[in-house]
Amino acid sequence: MEKETKIINGVKFNVYSDTKIDGDFIKPDEAVYFENDVEIISNVRVKYLKCAGFLEVGGWEEVERWEEVERWEEISGSQNIGEYQKIGGYQEIGGDATINDGVIVGLYIDVKGEYNVGKRIFAGLCNWKDINEEEKEIRVEKLVGGKVCYGTLIERGIKEDMIEIDGKKFSESTIKQALKSYIK
Repeated sequence: MEKETKIINGVKFNVYSDTKIDGDFIKPDEAVYFENDVEIISNVRVKYLKCAGFLEVGGWEEVERWEEVERWEEISGSQNIGEYQKIGGYQEIGGDATINDGVIVGLYIDVKGEYNVGKRIFAGLCNWKDINEEEKEIRVEKLVGGKVCYGTLIERGIKEDMIEIDGKKFSESTIKQALKSYIK
C-alpha cells in the first residue's frame, strides 16, 4: 500500500496519522506531515516538518529545512532547524536551539539554553486570541544570534555548575581563575 502524500508549498509530504511514536523518528530524507497532535518519545530527524496539531518530542529535534507547527511545540532536548520556523502557539525547548533563518511564534518562546537565530525573531504574533505581556516573552539563557523584532527578550544567564569544597560552593570559572597560574 502506497503512503498517503500531500503537496504543501511545492513540497511532497508523507502523511502520518500517528498520535504517539515510541522511540526515535529518524527519516532524514523525508518531508513529514503529522495530521494530528503527536508525541514522539525520543528524537526526531527529518528534512521538512509540518504538524497540524501540537508537537511534543522527548529528546532532540533536527529539521534540515523548515518547520511549521499549527499549535504548540515542546522539545525536551536541543533543536536545530536548517531554515525557518513557524509555531502557532507557544514553544518550549529544553536545551540549546539553532534556527538558521527566522522564527515566528504565536505566543511565548522559552529556551533552557542558548538561542541562536540567523535572522529575525517574532514572539506573541497570535491571531486567534488576545494575549498578555507574558505571552510575548522570549525567555532564554542567552541570545547568541538573531534580532528580536517583536516580543520581549528576557535573558536568564547561563548557570554555571557549582563545585562544593568543605561545605562551600564555588563556580567552575572562579576555581579556574584562582588556579590560572598553575594551569597552563
